Amino acid sequence: MNLKKAANVKNIICLAVVAALGVGVFVVEKKGGTKINSNNSSKSSVSSSANGEAEVGKDGRKKVILAAEMPELSCEYIDFGGNVVFADTEGNYSLMENGSSVNGITVQDDTGAEIVFSKDGNELVLTREDQPAGGFVYNNHKISLKDGKLFIDNSPVEYKATSFSSYRLNKDYVVECTEKGKYRLKDNNGKVTDVCEMKESTGSKIKIKADDDGFYTEGIDDGFFYNVYRLGDDLLTTSWSNVLYINGQELVPYGYTDDHVNPDIKVDVDNVELEPKRPPISYGVAADGNNDISALTEEMLGYVNEIRKQYDMPNVYGLDELDKASQIRADELAQNFSHTRPDEKESAYNTVLTSEGLNWWRSGENIAKGGSNAREVFDSWISSEKHRAVILDPDMKYLSLAKSEGDGATYWELLMFNDCYVPVEGAKE
Repeated sequence: MNLKKAANVKNIICLAVVAALGVGVFVVEKKGGTKINSNNSSKSSVSSSANGEAEVGKDGRKKVILAAEMPELSCEYIDFGGNVVFADTEGNYSLMENGSSVNGITVQDDTGAEIVFSKDGNELVLTREDQPAGGFVYNNHKISLKDGKLFIDNSPVEYKATSFSSYRLNKDYVVECTEKGKYRLKDNNGKVTDVCEMKESTGSKIKIKADDDGFYTEGIDDGFFYNVYRLGDDLLTTSWSNVLYINGQELVPYGYTDDHVNPDIKVDVDNVELEPKRPPISYGVAADGNNDISALTEEMLGYVNEIRKQYDMPNVYGLDELDKASQIRADELAQNFSHTRPDEKESAYNTVLTSEGLNWWRSGENIAKGGSNAREVFDSWISSEKHRAVILDPDMKYLSLAKSEGDGATYWELLMFNDCYVPVEGAKE
């Protein structure tokens, strides 16, 4: 079946929704940011005398010798127990106290002296007991200010953007996210344009529009909306609200995912990385045997996987536990044709996954009223932008189809979810 050909199906009412939720513990390599607190293990040593006891200075404190070689860290900020110094996107330092932007913070060093961080214009100033200071020791870590630059041990505190905010469409054009859900196109000369034309991987000519209304792609020859296609090795998808995803990862504004944000500065969207990110690694094992699934699910899997195969997308699989959940939802649709359940709390549709013992991090639902068979309903869904986005969501892993009769009408439930994004301890790629 050609995805871009709209089906001529009448008398079927459809609704679609996708939801995402993080569950469990994400095991990731943290980029940037070093939080120093009393629970951190120190990389320092205590000077000991010949009798094995630590030497004590005139002030009665044990002498602490910082390690000569400290490993370099990727560091964007230092947190002094709620008082934070962080590097911002403009290359300056900003100060925060208990989550609020401030002009100065006070820190007590390991000797008990008060250290004050303040700003003189864009310059960071450090004083110790009202005298200019070049550094101090905090929890056995050396904090120093050299030529206006802040260091923790041997590591500079400097801004490193963690957002995926720009993507090169081809050799001629780059798309940038200026605000969440807002974009702009630029050519290699830096000129901004709202529209560009190119070919996607199958050779089809497409026109891309990117502006404050979102990211939109249509075929030049057929005029149909493209919500999923490939450029080289990358899969581009757009949601019903024209939000762009590259290999399942949303383009967001530069600095959007930062731990600390200075509300007084404007983000420089020209200073971005262009390297596309890879899809999330699947650490789970798909139940690809499709044992004990319903005949309706088996039929729908055939239609859906045929479409996904055309776009080099992974298959989805049946799961008998999911069949039970989708049948519950189909029966509920006869009571309330909505993505909310007919209970006192008006719970979201995906609570049925949890109640049936299915752990999930992403889910989707298509529902329909009318239609005499699964193929008619599939054709209706695939000809609708919102429903097609659920079926072609690259992150989905399992699918189930169920139906229920009520009030002289047939209600259809397509339920999809993924349970395997969260890595398990010891898992290998």
